[in-house]
Amino acid sequence: MTILDLLEKIVIPLIAACIGAILAFRYQHNFELNRDKRAIIQNLMIYRNVGAYELDWIKALNAIDIVFSNDQRVRELYHTFLAQTKPPTFNNLQYIETFYQLVHEMAQCSGYKKLTMHDIRDFYSPGALVQHYPNMNVGSEPIPPTTITESEKN
Repeated sequence: MTILDLLEKIVIPLIAACIGAILAFRYQHNFELNRDKRAIIQNLMIYRNVGAYELDWIKALNAIDIVFSNDQRVRELYHTFLAQTKPPTFNNLQYIETFYQLVHEMAQCSGYKKLTMHDIRDFYSPGALVQHYPNMNVGSEPIPPTTITESEKN
């Protein structure tokens, strides 16, 4: 067996298999990370009008540091949000706007490029929701929806 035969029959297929496995691993990792990002954004959007009354919302928030570990702006907004939810800063309700900015930034880096701040601030919240979350509006005032700017329309 010559060196050329050895390369042709063993080394080249072995290298090709290793390269294929590495590429498949990287693809799978990126696919799962994007799926996790979308799941967090979806949970935060689903429960944005009830927030901490919903356990899935709390779980989604607590996963941000790991799932968005490569997205510095998201992590900055997240930690600003956490700081604003502690007394006495909590009372000024600034955390609500920071939360909306956080969701918007997460959406932008996760493929939801057309999700606007108006979309995030506007949600369905029927009066019957109080049956499920009786203390939902105690001590807080909703931020009025903003108008859509020309840049957000496009």
